[in-house]
Amino acid sequence: MRSKKRIIACVCILTMLLGTFLIAAEPPRPAEAAGPQNLAAGKPATVSGYADVYVASNVTDGNQGTYWESTNNAFPQWVQVDLGKESSINQVVLKLPSGWESRSQTLSVQGSTDGTNFSEMKAPAAYLFDPNASNAVTIDIPAANARFVRINVTANTGWPAAQFSEVEIYGTSASETWAIPGKIEAENYSAMNGIQTEPTTDAGGGLNVGWIHVGDWLDYDVDVQTAGTYAVEYRVASNVSTGELQLQSGSTTLASTKVPNTGGWQNWQTVTAYVTLSAGPQTLRIYASGYDFNINWIRFASDDGDHEPPAAPTNLTFTEPAADTIQLTWNASTDNVGVTGYDIFANGQLRGSVSGSTLAYTDNQPANATVAYYVIAKDAAGNSSAPSNAVTRFGSGDNHTGRGANMPFTILEAESSSNKTNGTRLAPNFTPGDFAGEASGRSAVYLDANGEYVEFTLTSPANAFVLRNAVAENTSGTISVYVDGVDKGNFNVSSKYSYVYATPTTLGRLGYDNSGSKAYWLYEDAQLMLDQVYPKGTKIKIQKDAGDVPWIYVDMIETENVAPPASNPDPSKYVQVSNTKSIEQALNEFRQDPTKKGIFIPAGEWTIPSKIHLYGRATEIIGAGPWHTKLMAPQNQTNTDVGFNIGSEANGSTIKNLSAWGNYVYRQDGPGKFIDGNGMKNVTIENVWAEHFVCLYWGVNSSHNTFKNNRIKNMFADGINMTNGSSYNVIDNNYARGTGDDSFALFSAIDAGGSYNVGNKYTNLTATNVRRAAAFAVYGGQGNLFQNLYGADTLTYPGVTISSLSFGYNTLGFGDQDTVIDGVTLDRTGGDFWTSVGADDKINDYQNFGAIWFHGGDRSFKNILVKNVDINQPVYFGLMFQSKSPENLPMENVRLENININQPTRYGIKLVAKAEDGQGPVVGTASFTNVKVNNPGIKAIYGEDKSPNFHVIRASGNNW
Repeated sequence: MRSKKRIIACVCILTMLLGTFLIAAEPPRPAEAAGPQNLAAGKPATVSGYADVYVASNVTDGNQGTYWESTNNAFPQWVQVDLGKESSINQVVLKLPSGWESRSQTLSVQGSTDGTNFSEMKAPAAYLFDPNASNAVTIDIPAANARFVRINVTANTGWPAAQFSEVEIYGTSASETWAIPGKIEAENYSAMNGIQTEPTTDAGGGLNVGWIHVGDWLDYDVDVQTAGTYAVEYRVASNVSTGELQLQSGSTTLASTKVPNTGGWQNWQTVTAYVTLSAGPQTLRIYASGYDFNINWIRFASDDGDHEPPAAPTNLTFTEPAADTIQLTWNASTDNVGVTGYDIFANGQLRGSVSGSTLAYTDNQPANATVAYYVIAKDAAGNSSAPSNAVTRFGSGDNHTGRGANMPFTILEAESSSNKTNGTRLAPNFTPGDFAGEASGRSAVYLDANGEYVEFTLTSPANAFVLRNAVAENTSGTISVYVDGVDKGNFNVSSKYSYVYATPTTLGRLGYDNSGSKAYWLYEDAQLMLDQVYPKGTKIKIQKDAGDVPWIYVDMIETENVAPPASNPDPSKYVQVSNTKSIEQALNEFRQDPTKKGIFIPAGEWTIPSKIHLYGRATEIIGAGPWHTKLMAPQNQTNTDVGFNIGSEANGSTIKNLSAWGNYVYRQDGPGKFIDGNGMKNVTIENVWAEHFVCLYWGVNSSHNTFKNNRIKNMFADGINMTNGSSYNVIDNNYARGTGDDSFALFSAIDAGGSYNVGNKYTNLTATNVRRAAAFAVYGGQGNLFQNLYGADTLTYPGVTISSLSFGYNTLGFGDQDTVIDGVTLDRTGGDFWTSVGADDKINDYQNFGAIWFHGGDRSFKNILVKNVDINQPVYFGLMFQSKSPENLPMENVRLENININQPTRYGIKLVAKAEDGQGPVVGTASFTNVKVNNPGIKAIYGEDKSPNFHVIRASGNNW
């Protein structure tokens, strides 16, 4: 009987006060050297073949629960490990998962010094794997030298394939002594703790050392030719800024060196430190005092005596002399010897370099890109200056003051006075379940008679359009489109994914059951691509004609100039999907050919009836563009769980340039995410357009991933939410509209493992018409950045939620490093949710929420910096401070700087004295600098006299 242990993760979505979290095990740490040293730990493994997801890397990952299984019914089969250098081998330990039933495997052990010519180190024999002995087999070998060790299997009594969870190889590595001065490849260590190796793309190829965490180390036996001071260069790469290493000799730390964010795990830079070494043989240790970086090599050179860095460049400025062109200039740095060059950084990554006599740099960036620059100076000895002042070029777009995502489409509001219409413009209101209250800008145009229309004027060339509209429940039909008076066909409009029911007194179930007394979430999108690109100034008329739907509310239109579908970027590297080759068949072909990079899905509608699993190795999924390559859930079904599930072996994968169309009509916590991937790392999701899922991605212990240039619309829960130690993710330039929970969120829970969420960057984001919860939300964590955001028209909740509520789970609250929210515009945000029995300042039956909600929950609430914010016409208040009772934990080190609150309906600032019976008042301290309340409906601040344990620090520049 076959026995397999699968790791199954059950994913559920966080609700605002109810919900179930995904429970998953933290991925295993790499094996650590301890003596005798397992020479195979973390080393590359190759195999003759594998079945399903049971890949080669499982045999050296230090986890007995994961395993390799060969191609079935095809003996002989083999697995081999590359030890990196020739070593003396005396023992091999083979393991199966400890709970598997007994079986025997017939195998031999072979060795090779070159990976081609193998000799027998242990003759074939049958070995019993017994669960009473932990399913481990120890094979002693007469000492022999080998770099490559192969286990060749010819039979298995338990299953018709070779199976091992771990291949451990013991002996002594042929330790080399490296001369100093000289260069040492990082993988040529004499001993190590906690690291793994991987192929490198740096010049020269070979391996680099990676998966480095605090406490990991590498030892090198060296022979220093001459005592003295040496410049030690480290060739490093990282996608974060937390790396730091120390060079140690015994108990002495010779130098500490920061590892910069180089912009990627294979984007290599050289950093330099200076150390004094005694002459003769010795062991030097590279010790990781920071985490998450790679090393390719170390080089020691005689010191030239120059340790003084140049002064920082000054007066960095930019101009835009032409379209898509940014011209940077700066004042020269000074140095004791001489400046040899300048490095230019864009959004924290090296963009280019110039000589020391050049004080300008021209960068090519699209007009819609927001880019922050700084410059550093270098000298001949490798010393680098501190950064110059930073400058930011905000991209063009529709999102108020340049904030938010810069997408390839332009939004035109139907109710704008610049549009011609003979329909009815709705009077604005803030009521959920109302056709005005749920519209963008809180207004729309109603067409209910033949010949009624609204006419838009293109502000830029376009051939593709998205119409946000509402039609009657249980309706599908058309609405006519005219271009400069010529009939160009119809939008197909439908209420299939709108009209979600709930009971007003129990809104906590909003989105879930689709049952109750009132309909909410009334609007839906329709898409249309026309026959040509129409120039700026063209008139686009949406008109109700005979045969169209009986009535329609027109909210907005997106206009876009869409390029023709892209073709396969390299047919030799990407297996192409076709009418005769399904996505799964293309993936199988890719997995069987190590020269392939992934698959290409051309233009067309491709039905995906279930989740697509990525495994084996990093995989690229590339489409022809989101308007052209459409992945479709079965349209005759509802609530089908489709999308991609990314296994740990597929870390480093990319999915881009396609759209995905789910079929969810109400919320279910667990399934329904377009991307699944617990512990996912180094994955890129780019230029993906997703609709009608529960959410795009729910991250658990997921780090170093990038989500950029995506469109997230009409979801039933969150857009992107990172939890359980998810750190150093980049969520950049994404647009969300109509999410059913927080559009972009961080929740520092540890119920499924991990620690604080740290180092995440949520930048250049737009979230509008949020149907439930906030546009942006951060629940605990530390060292996270939310920057350049635009939020508008939240139906129930704040534009920004900052909360330390645990929701009844194991969470960490906020840590010692600042959580920074910098550069936000919020239009018409806030709303009503939850009951408010016994509340002070009660105006209806709900709790009333401000544009930004500071919520001290049952975990620590501290070290929050909110700055450079514009709040326009909030539904109730600009800033809202509230504490949870009975904990009443004080807010600490909360700073608000440079905030404009314009035309709040009630108050600029509300200190909640009593949210409902038993809750309040607010506790703690907050400082206010240059916080302006302009034209409040009632007064600037409420509740200060009712909150004796909350200290308002009026620093300077306030007008209240």
